[in-house]
Amino acid sequence: MEKTIKGKNYEFTPTWSGFDIKYHVAGYFDPSPMLQIYFIWGKLFLKLPWKHYKRVERLRTKKEMRNDKLKKLSNPNYKLKPVFTKDLYYDCDPPRYGIYYHHDAIWICLGKKSKSFSMPWDNQWIRTSALRIDGDWEHETKNYKDKHFWDDKKWKNILFSETYPYKYITKSGVVQYAMATIGVREREWRWKWFKWLKITRKISRDIDVNFTDEIGERKGS
Repeated sequence: MEKTIKGKNYEFTPTWSGFDIKYHVAGYFDPSPMLQIYFIWGKLFLKLPWKHYKRVERLRTKKEMRNDKLKKLSNPNYKLKPVFTKDLYYDCDPPRYGIYYHHDAIWICLGKKSKSFSMPWDNQWIRTSALRIDGDWEHETKNYKDKHFWDDKKWKNILFSETYPYKYITKSGVVQYAMATIGVREREWRWKWFKWLKITRKISRDIDVNFTDEIGERKGS
């Protein structure tokens, strides 16, 4: 693990980092703004010396409340307007602005909102397939999404499945029993801009397991 170098107003970690440049209006429960720079190698955080303020609604003073009542008496159509004040950011997730690369997409941050643009090589789902008893596959695709492979009654005697007794012993020594039904699922993804090209496909074949009861250390949680 690389050692992080820390100073009064900066923090740097010498490691591979990807691409991420963001301006944080404030830090994590810290009103000081922060500049974050990841550029292929190295992670740099700079704490900046100025502060940002946000508009927050405040309670009216007694004097303002009396004035509101007088205005309401003289004008029945008078509407109360919210009263605002300025306050420093002291949040766990303050606004941020910038651009970064994550999960095969470019992300743009605009305050509390963000927008992503997928890269041409971003993997897009093509199908989910379930193994049949006859050895063939049943496919769920973009145009046929309602296969409901989880519906045992619908696929009884069609999809391959086997059921076995399952025993689990927790760390505290509690023994749990359940019946485990297994099936076989296959999923395929291809590059977003090259779905027609088989060479870009990624296929994952897994054993799908369903239990008749909750199993594990966190049973009942």
